[in-house]
Amino acid sequence: MKILAADIGGTNGRFGLFVWEDRKLTLVAEKAYPSRQAGFDTMLDDITYAWRAFGVAEARMLSIAAAGPLRGTRIDMTNAGFSIDGPAMKRRFPMARCVLMNDFEAQAWACLSPAMAEASVLLPGAGARGSFRADEGDGRPVAVLGAGTGLGAAWLIRGVPGFAGVSRPFVLPSEAGHAMFPLDSEDDGEELLRQGLAQRCGCAPTAEQVLSGPGLAATHAVLTGEEAPPAEFCSRPGFGESATCALYARLMGRFCRGAALSMLPGALVIAGGVAGRTPALVRHPAFAEEFLGAPSPRRSMLESVPVWLSACPHAGLWGAAQAALTVF
Repeated sequence: MKILAADIGGTNGRFGLFVWEDRKLTLVAEKAYPSRQAGFDTMLDDITYAWRAFGVAEARMLSIAAAGPLRGTRIDMTNAGFSIDGPAMKRRFPMARCVLMNDFEAQAWACLSPAMAEASVLLPGAGARGSFRADEGDGRPVAVLGAGTGLGAAWLIRGVPGFAGVSRPFVLPSEAGHAMFPLDSEDDGEELLRQGLAQRCGCAPTAEQVLSGPGLAATHAVLTGEEAPPAEFCSRPGFGESATCALYARLMGRFCRGAALSMLPGALVIAGGVAGRTPALVRHPAFAEEFLGAPSPRRSMLESVPVWLSACPHAGLWGAAQAALTVF
């Protein structure tokens, strides 16, 4: 059986064609586009033409993850000027089942897929092993969050006891990135950032405005006076020891701490392009210090949570495909 999956973000749109055979999921084709230049319909037109030899028209499942909230059968992209409509997808693939989801729902589903083979431990928590396992943590959820063009968060619920045994896994999506983000007015760097973001945004900053790729660029500009994209300054020698890296790591640690305390997960996974491309942003000591920076008994709770970094650039595609297999 063929599955056409997509992971559409504000910067890039990725498509993958999967085959599910003998209880094994295999990625047979993958292609990426610049989202804002192409638009979803243009990307889909090109994929259906380019992958004719792979039998894309024979896909029996469509699983589309996109960076925006799902409302009914439609996702309006948060950081791109187009929408994705479920019924329109069905008209293109009338024989296929179709599921739409937020992009971080797909990142959460990826925790059940081979994509996590590339994950590495940031904080070991209570006995994290050499490789990630979604079934650790005594049935507690897995928190998945991270930054790219925006900031996302979701929770994988691996299955809860029910009248007929244990239910199948499901994902709780969120728009936690749009919540107000606490900055410490007593800290010079954070107060400077608060003032700079207030001038740029005209309001109190949200977590997304602080921690997304554009937020990282704003942090660097406020601290250094240099306006530059993260791809430029993050690649410089010594960036891991810079004030920009230290402040971002501290603030990401704070966001992760809040997510961990909200549902006390069995594991927390950081995904997304910002940390995936620049691991120093979460490997800096300031991240761990802030994540664990709470008095007892909260600190002991946080110390029990393993924190992982998912660096697989195709995790969203794997997650979308995994969701199709689980949901249908």
